[in-house]
Order: sequence, then C-alpha cells, then structure tokens
Amino acid sequence: MSSRSVRILLLLGAFGVVLAAAFVLFSAERRLSARQSSHTTFEAQARAVTDAIARLSAAQQAYVAEGQSTAYWTTQSAQQLSAARQGLTEMGGRSSSDESRASVEAAAVSLEQFGTLDRRARQFVDNDQRLLASDVIFTESARPLGQAASQVAAAAESERAAATAEIAALRSRQLYAAAGAAGVLLLVVMLLAPVPEADVDVLTAMRALTESPALRPPAVALSAARPPRPEPVYGDEASSARLLPRAPAPQAAAPPPPPPQAPPAGPALPAVDLTHASQVCAEMARVVDAGGVTGILGKTAGVLEARGVIVWVADSAGTALYPMFAHGYPPAVLLRLGTLPADADNATAAAWRSGELVAIPAVNGAHGALVSPIVTAEGCVGVLAAELEHGAEMRDDIRALATIFSAQLATVVTPVDAVGESGLADRVAT
Repeated sequence: MSSRSVRILLLLGAFGVVLAAAFVLFSAERRLSARQSSHTTFEAQARAVTDAIARLSAAQQAYVAEGQSTAYWTTQSAQQLSAARQGLTEMGGRSSSDESRASVEAAAVSLEQFGTLDRRARQFVDNDQRLLASDVIFTESARPLGQAASQVAAAAESERAAATAEIAALRSRQLYAAAGAAGVLLLVVMLLAPVPEADVDVLTAMRALTESPALRPPAVALSAARPPRPEPVYGDEASSARLLPRAPAPQAAAPPPPPPQAPPAGPALPAVDLTHASQVCAEMARVVDAGGVTGILGKTAGVLEARGVIVWVADSAGTALYPMFAHGYPPAVLLRLGTLPADADNATAAAWRSGELVAIPAVNGAHGALVSPIVTAEGCVGVLAAELEHGAEMRDDIRALATIFSAQLATVVTPVDAVGESGLADRVAT
C-alpha cells in the first residue's frame, strides 16, 4: 500500500483500536478487582454469621445447665443474636444475585423466629421452670437456628456461583478485546508491510519484449535489420570504450506499414500529468552516474503508467543487450531474462538496431509494450522497455514521453563490457 494518506489513516485507526482495547482491559480489570473484593467480604460475613449462630445455640443451651450463670449466658445470647442480625443485613447489601438475596432474607426471618422462642425460654428460666425452658431450647429453638445456618450457607453458595460467572464474563471480555486489537494490528502490519514481488514467469510478464514477432501478429512493423555497421575510427586521444555508431539513414523510403490493429477496449485512462513528467525529466538531468538510474525508474514508470520498466544496455562490441536497471521486476526475473543477442528477432533488439521507437500492442489479454532507443552522438547504447496495460502503448502522449525519457537517459547510460551470467548476477544484485 503506497498511498501516504491511507497509510496514515490505517495507523491512526490501529492506534484508536489499541486505545479502545486498553480502556476495555483497564475497566474490566477494575471491575474484576472490585468483584473479587466484594465476594471475599461476602464469604467472610457468611462465616461470621454462621459462627454467631453456633455460639448463639451454645449460649442458649447454657441457660439450663447446672452451675452456669443465667445472666451471663443471656447477655452472650443477646450479643450473638445481634451480631448475626447485623451480619445478615450486610450480606443482603452485598448480594449480587436474587438467589443469594432471597436466602439471606429467609435466614433473617428464621433468626426472628428464634428470637421469639428465646424470649419464651428466658421467661421460663426466670420463673424457675427449667423443664419447660429445656423443651423450648432443645426442641423448638433448634429448628429455626438450623434453618438460618442452612440458608446462610445457601446464600454463600449462590453468591459464589454468581461471582464466578461474572468474573468469567469479564475475563472473556478482556480476551476478546486483546484478541481484537491484536487482529487489527496484524492486519495493519500486513497492509503496511512491503510485499516482495512474486517471481513471475518471464515469458508471460515480458512476452511483448522477448517473443519473436513471428509468433504473434504485430501491430507496428519493426524496422528491418540494418547491415553490419563499420567500427568507428578514433584518434589516439579517443577513449578506449567502443561506442556504437549511429545508424545510417535509409537510402529509400520503405513502403508504409499496415495500419495498427486497434487495442482491446479497456477503461478510460487519464491524461498524462505533464507537471509530474517535467519533474521526472528534471531529476533525470541531475543524475550524475548510472547508479542513480534505478532510483528514477520508479517515477518514470509512474508517469508512463507502466507495470514495469527495464533499461537494456548494449555491450561495447554491439553483440548483446543486458537488463542492467529495472523497476517493477525482482532481480530473479532479470537474471532469468539474461543476455539478449543484439540480432534477436524481437522488439527489444529491433529497437536497438533501428534506433526507432517500437510499439507492441496488447493482443488476447496480454500486456502491450513500448521500446524506446537510448541514442547518443556515437550511436544507440541501449533501450528503455516499458510493459503497459489498457492499450497505453498506442497513445501518442505515452510514446512521446517514452522518447523523452530515453533521450534523458542517454546522458548517463554508456555501453558496458561483455559479462557472463555470474557477472550479470553481480551487476543486477547491486
């Protein structure tokens, strides 16, 4: 994804998702802490009420025990009953489920029944009717106390189940928030990360440039191969580099080529951005050596609306062309293209031999191509080959720009020494 604005929006969206997930995690963690604290307090209150009920039963039974002070144990009974009632009130306030709240209320009712029976037992003790008091204490009072203890235990169990379910729901919410944020971040990283270009089939990707014209109906006739050119003669002060001489002018005008076949209908293409094209030309003029060619080819491809661009450079002997610079193709594709013989029967070699622009129109869904020669004062030193779509190779503005760009490249592209496969691999890799 190359759009700067889209990349910024994706980053902002990912940042927003992370903030939202962090808020969910933080709020859920606070609720978890509060819920666990409340449940711990409820459990402690339930144990305290159960202990108070047990002590209340023991204190009441001491009313009729021999040698025990009735006043002391009645005081203890009243204290334990008050503690049990207070504990049930607090438990009711902390109950989070209807089941536990109902059990607490039932336990409170049972304690009130016990309180009524306890007052009767005290009256019997005060009237020295210990037998009747024992009957109330061991028979009638034991039932509501047992019910109260069971109801407190049931309330604790209901509250435990409710707390477990709520804690599990909060943990799940945290997990979903974290997983969602991680998924969004992973998606954003995948969208923003540079994707390595696939190793495509060279005969498919560059069919218009490397296939023999006899294998497909050409729309533009290629210039006939020129006769062997004499080697240029230089003085003693001339450079040792052997440059290729300019092609001689033809002696007679060739018959006009057949009209080009109309390309298949495709989506309407926008007009060329001449401002952008002029900026690219200006940057080309500032390139001081061949090392800067690769960096400018991406912008060149953008102006030409090309899927890929390759600069083929001739060797100093004029026998072969090498794919020295490229944009839109991984190095593996250039290595598989390899060396192209200068006398090959294809568009790339023909454009180099003729020194003229060659267009190969798209046929049967294949991509079209333009091959523009890079011509200096000493002759053609290479070609600029562009793989195009939607019939762009037949547009006059695209052809004109290809010619302009190849002319600009003539200031920095020079013939190279003949290299083998290993040497080509080293040059392409760098």
